[in-house]
Amino acid sequence: MPAPSKRDKQSLKRFEQKRGDRTNLRTISKNFYKAVESGDMEKARDIRNHAQKSYDSAASRGIIHSNKASRKVGRFDKALAKTSE
Repeated sequence: MPAPSKRDKQSLKRFEQKRGDRTNLRTISKNFYKAVESGDMEKARDIRNHAQKSYDSAASRGIIHSNKASRKVGRFDKALAKTSE
């Protein structure tokens, strides 16, 4: 088996660096939907504001695609609007 190339090493290093940020984004998302399900709109709004900042930051740093960040935040807004009716 050949030794890993420089590209392979860089890819693994980048993956490990981004892993924590991706995990935090998923946790924020789960907490938001839990708050919406429980009916705690104040908490959900706070998490949504924090989520937008986090997703935009992750998109600008190249952790996720900018379209994905926009889509996620849009879905948060839609969920909030649906429950506040």
